[in-house]
Amino acid sequence: MAALDDGAVVAGHSVGGTILINTLAERSPERKLTAIVLIAAPFVGAGGWAGDEFTLPHDLGARLPHGVPVHVFHGLQDETAPPSHADRYARAIPQARVHRLPGRDHQLGNDLSEVAAAIGPDGPVS
Repeated sequence: MAALDDGAVVAGHSVGGTILINTLAERSPERKLTAIVLIAAPFVGAGGWAGDEFTLPHDLGARLPHGVPVHVFHGLQDETAPPSHADRYARAIPQARVHRLPGRDHQLGNDLSEVAAAIGPDGPVS
């Protein structure tokens, strides 16, 4: 994170997204982020996955960098991390925009077009 430039978009898929959001909640980056993107990220904590390493804090949304858009992408056919995990992120991060993708699995059907549209240079970031 320390090597990022201002304006970076940080993204994590699956457990990588869970680790990313936990890291950002523990310590805000020194640089200004443009967006935070979670893709098929399992929710660790009550109602989600049990975790020995960490549990996401109850005030997760408040701990994230202020003013930085948070996008949660989740396939509705995800059998690895159930779509209910996206709902848990929506409750834990009230400012998040949740993108529920019908017919998509844990890999989003290898199609990140919605992610690119949301965070791309011409896409809406908020």
